[in-house]
Amino acid sequence: MAFSDTWLKEFDEAMKLADDISSRLRERDSILSSGGDPAHLISSTRRKITVLGTCLDRLESLLQNPPDKPIL
Repeated sequence: MAFSDTWLKEFDEAMKLADDISSRLRERDSILSSGGDPAHLISSTRRKITVLGTCLDRLESLLQNPPDKPIL
């Protein structure tokens, strides 16, 4: 797999996570306005944010240190 393919795959994963987080934040607002308890949603959203941070770290690392050999 080429460097660009690896980076784009990571980027796509990061975009999906970011979209999911945005959706969860909108859902939280809806739950709050209806008087519900969004505690579970907030907890799972925090986990998604942590995963997104890790994904962004990998993207940054790939840009700063491109592999010398093709990634299999």
